[in-house]
Amino acid sequence: MKANRPSPESIRKAFGEHLTVDVNGYEQTAWDILNWLGIDEVCQFLQDQVHKSENVGVHSDYERMIALELEASIKQMALQTGEKS
Repeated sequence: MKANRPSPESIRKAFGEHLTVDVNGYEQTAWDILNWLGIDEVCQFLQDQVHKSENVGVHSDYERMIALELEASIKQMALQTGEKS
């Protein structure tokens, strides 16, 4: 069973909580990359395509999490935020 994609606003909020840059305008792309390839590839995409002059990374509150935990946290927050809408 395939879960529905969260709203762009929910995705934006979840990534905004976890990353040092925003995904504004690239919510669906960031969500798909996260699910297909992982958080490292999301950061690389954002660095290369969106935030060339900024350092893309994980907020200090989350930097000690392993990648799988970070990815799960982003997904959980996006899905929960979508449920509240």
